[in-house]
Amino acid sequence: MAQTRIGTDAIIASSCAQAQDWLARHYPGITIAADGSRPRLEIQIDYLDGMAVHTLVTDTTLCLRLPCQTDGYVLVTHAEGQLALAADQDELQPLPAGAAVVDARRVTAWSFGPGRYETILIDAARLHGRLSQSIERPVPHRVKFLPAGDSVPSGVRFAGELVRAARRYFNADGGPHAIAPDIVQSVQDAVIFAMLKEIPHNYSVYMARRHTGPSPRHVRRAIEYIHANATAALGLADIANAARVSIRTLQAGFAKFKGFTPMGYVKRVRLEGAHADLRTAGAEQSIADIARRWGFSHLGQFARDYRMAFGETPSETRRGD
Repeated sequence: MAQTRIGTDAIIASSCAQAQDWLARHYPGITIAADGSRPRLEIQIDYLDGMAVHTLVTDTTLCLRLPCQTDGYVLVTHAEGQLALAADQDELQPLPAGAAVVDARRVTAWSFGPGRYETILIDAARLHGRLSQSIERPVPHRVKFLPAGDSVPSGVRFAGELVRAARRYFNADGGPHAIAPDIVQSVQDAVIFAMLKEIPHNYSVYMARRHTGPSPRHVRRAIEYIHANATAALGLADIANAARVSIRTLQAGFAKFKGFTPMGYVKRVRLEGAHADLRTAGAEQSIADIARRWGFSHLGQFARDYRMAFGETPSETRRGD
């Protein structure tokens, strides 16, 4: 992403070569191909610290190929046309209508039909940090967003309006105008929170069960202990001793602030650990070996719990489906 804290760059191009040379300043190695011999392209990139807003208007079908992936997430807030992408060198697949979030690190190509598009690229470290603060636990692996439905959720729409308002102010009357860093961060937080709250993902269960206000210290101590010892044999007494409270106080704290029982929280952490291992394990490690490593002795129950948690079977995760 650009090093400048806040800035705008734009071009009206009448050829792929012109647009490609301009975009290569922001995304080195990018290539553009168009159906028409003389396309007309309008591209604008607005940088708001760890966020980049891209606006594209095209009168022909474009294919953008990216040799170097960006470590971030792309929120599609507006798509007036046919939009498709390729992930991990696979073929182009159309994106569903409405809001969508894709992992930019996996995208190798974008296809835009004639129309107007707006996307927001958000730095992965910033999104992971905001998510970790919200759910009061580590984010050990990538956020996997699911389709949001046919329409853009109201919170995402509102967050997009905030970004557009910041852009208008920055560029008003010939700009640029200074914007306080705290305001920029607030705009970013609004976008990230709207994404995490309104578009389903693999951490949504924690967002849904997160109660208002920070967890008390004994709950945080218990959570740290669970994460540090998730592959070991854990019982309620072990966790309560680590948190330095009674079992009853521990259970009440988790019920109020996490929406889980302590052992239910342990189970979820173990499922996530198994999920991360299945995505990266070599051929010599079986699903059963990974499940047992994370404390699951009943493989049938593990498979059922896993599918409920992640929307896919352990074997589907392993294949990368």
